[in-house]
Amino acid sequence: MKSKFRFWAYFVTFITVFFSIILFLALSNKVFDPTMPLIFFLFFNLFFVYMLIWLIFGELRSKIISIDIEYSSFNIKRYLGLGKSKTYYFDQLDGYKTSILSSRSGSYEYLYLMSGQRKIAKLSDYYHKNYHEMKRVIFSHHIKNLGFEKYSLIKEIKEIFT
Repeated sequence: MKSKFRFWAYFVTFITVFFSIILFLALSNKVFDPTMPLIFFLFFNLFFVYMLIWLIFGELRSKIISIDIEYSSFNIKRYLGLGKSKTYYFDQLDGYKTSILSSRSGSYEYLYLMSGQRKIAKLSDYYHKNYHEMKRVIFSHHIKNLGFEKYSLIKEIKEIFT
């Protein structure tokens, strides 16, 4: 079974490219008036650098992944399925955790495949059209449920850099 992306996965990719272009223009100082106070220029650039890091390493690398589930293993391709493929075997997993992320548009379930204390894959109802089907297939491999993990923004930011 292969994962299928929702519209949001493509939208986040578009925003990442957009922010990259804006950041390039901002850092090259072609967008701003030279009389602009330095503090505004620095704040603007730091904001865009943070957004770019968050979108590329937080969303595209860890959440917007293509996963191909086979009989005894699964292949993960990061960065909207364009990254290098990495194979994991189900017997390498310690288990899975679930989490709920609430937003204005609703609540979305996340399933984290765990190996040791590390999340090797983050599947979400938000980014994957066939999330519930993938979840059923993963459950059919009798992977241990490690419980519910409360969503934490600080933890998410820490995981960007690990």
